[in-house]
Amino acid sequence: MPDGIVLTPEDFWQFSLGHYAQAGVEPACLSLQNDFGGNVNLALLLHWLDCQQLSLSNQLIQNLIDTASHSDSLLRQYRTMRKNLKPQLDHDGYQQLLRFELTLEKQQQSELITKLNTSTSPFLPSTHTPNSCNLERYCHQVGADILLLPLQANTP
Repeated sequence: MPDGIVLTPEDFWQFSLGHYAQAGVEPACLSLQNDFGGNVNLALLLHWLDCQQLSLSNQLIQNLIDTASHSDSLLRQYRTMRKNLKPQLDHDGYQQLLRFELTLEKQQQSELITKLNTSTSPFLPSTHTPNSCNLERYCHQVGADILLLPLQANTP
């Protein structure tokens, strides 16, 4: 990592929990996932990097998309199973399924951080132009430009 930057899965997880809890972020994330086929963990990662003024190349963003796609299938299947089982479970049983899904989400985040940390020269020089916004480029790529501000919690 350049300049001693070390990204940790736990720091990313804590950022994600705090950011997801901000007004409007949860519905924007769910819309990104359900309406646009986007990856919530990748969007959170890209926003976290934007907050740290760390810009990625388009190629590295694509590599992160590819990395996330490996666990996306498992997450989608698990999410579908959880939703289908909801009517048959009591509150505690359903909460247990939700906790396990969060474990899968956390694992995916760890995979994304590992990909970043093992990439050669992952960060571009910061130019602070509109094109350098990682999350903005991802939203545009999946056709979810309308979700950019809600995903940022209205703080670009």
